[in-house]
Amino acid sequence: MRSKAGLISLIALLLLLVLFAVGCGDAENGEPAAPEEPDEKIFIIARGTDAKTLDCGYAYHEGEIDLMYHLYDGLVRFKDDESLEIEPALAADWSVSEDGLVWTFNLRDDVKFHDGTDFNADAVEFSFMRILDENHPYYGLGDQGLAYMDWLLSGAIKEVRAVDDYVVEVELNDVFGPFLMYMGIYSQFIVSPTAVETHGEDYFQNPVGTGPFKFDEWKRDEYVQMSVNDGYWGEIPAIDTIIWKVVPDESTRLMELQSGNVHAIKSISPAQLDTILASDDLAMMQVAGSNLFYAAINHQAEPFDDLRVRQAFMHAIDFDALVESVYEGLGTRAVNPMPPTLLGYNHDIEPYAYDPDRAVELLTEAGLPDGFDMDLHVFAESRAYVGRPVDAAEIFKSDLAQVGINANVVVNEWGTHRSLLREHEHQVGFIGWFDVPHPNNFLNLLVLRAVNNQYENPELEELSNKALATIDPAEQEQYYREMQEIILRDVVVVPIAHSDYTAVVLDEISGFRLDSLGNVLAHKVSF
Repeated sequence: MRSKAGLISLIALLLLLVLFAVGCGDAENGEPAAPEEPDEKIFIIARGTDAKTLDCGYAYHEGEIDLMYHLYDGLVRFKDDESLEIEPALAADWSVSEDGLVWTFNLRDDVKFHDGTDFNADAVEFSFMRILDENHPYYGLGDQGLAYMDWLLSGAIKEVRAVDDYVVEVELNDVFGPFLMYMGIYSQFIVSPTAVETHGEDYFQNPVGTGPFKFDEWKRDEYVQMSVNDGYWGEIPAIDTIIWKVVPDESTRLMELQSGNVHAIKSISPAQLDTILASDDLAMMQVAGSNLFYAAINHQAEPFDDLRVRQAFMHAIDFDALVESVYEGLGTRAVNPMPPTLLGYNHDIEPYAYDPDRAVELLTEAGLPDGFDMDLHVFAESRAYVGRPVDAAEIFKSDLAQVGINANVVVNEWGTHRSLLREHEHQVGFIGWFDVPHPNNFLNLLVLRAVNNQYENPELEELSNKALATIDPAEQEQYYREMQEIILRDVVVVPIAHSDYTAVVLDEISGFRLDSLGNVLAHKVSF
């Protein structure tokens, strides 16, 4: 009996195994189905340049800045790309003292760095003072060059101190109007003190922040890879991995996108515009850039020390035709030496009209009826604010010739060109600027503090100081509008154009953004 019962049990077990196998098999071929796992979402973006550092305190070049907004967070961030309104980030809220000198930030208490250590007030103090305090043990870490925070805020900040675990005070030397906006810029983002102490001079290639993505791998001149921060304090991204691929040639970048090897590209040439717009598979992004391409005038070099000559110069150039030819739909004419998207832009100012006859009259009044000879210095390389600088110089040369000004175009390598302008060895030289989207960074730093023009004006200085000494946006706007009127009147610089920022993404991708600072943002990408 026991033997028969055992046989029956064995048969029953075999039948169950058969039924189980059939039930779990593929309905069409009867083969076992592989267990389903969610597909990893890998987003690949191709850019023209690689980073030189992944340390937000020392990031400065275009190939680095995009990355900072993914790896790190600041105390505040920009809420809206157009208005650049500030909203809370690592700071839940903040207040400012009556005298405008002490800003108090109340921090979130539930945030961790990618290395698992706690974000707190000590980390904020550490992040700032390692850049601003020459006595800090990690000051000048790794000799990485310019610290952008130092450039923006070293003259403004007196001290950053942790009051308790989650309260930080930033004390200023004087009231500083742009302070809160500057706090939203990547150079003021917070690093892990533990990571800096652990890696020392190698921190630049071992970054640790609190951002929505954490660092995985950096293969120089090929790619930077990041993975999602599953413990992010904010909205967790829908993609698992971002690969920032280096593809220097713009034609190759577009082909990579068209073939589906990458999901997005940053920056296109005007020649590619028609192809992109004609494609149903590609979505074009274009925003007015916070930049300026301009001609710097040496106000102490004859004959440009005469206002009438500078005014003649402005009337001699057909700026609209130049922008149409050089930028081909990816730029706009500059009227003032700051982008029109910024606070305080004076839209009432009328640009100098293209009027060669008036230019000749002004030159005659200045004692130069037959014109004059001059050197026009230009750099050879494409830059963020102009793709074809030499072509722009040749258009200047042609227009100036019509009024008797013989411009010899001198093409320089970038380093030589920059030194030449700094040493005032020019009459007129092309140059450009892209910076934090606040008027102070254009009208003060560019016009008054820059070393390219040798121009001094106490009236303009006073207006600039008044604008910096108030945190009231309406008051700032009033002063900056007045500054632009004086700059136009005196022809302090020759504004030429603002280059648009561009990116292209596969049409199937949603949530990819290009902000008014030129940064590509993948925080909300999905596909």
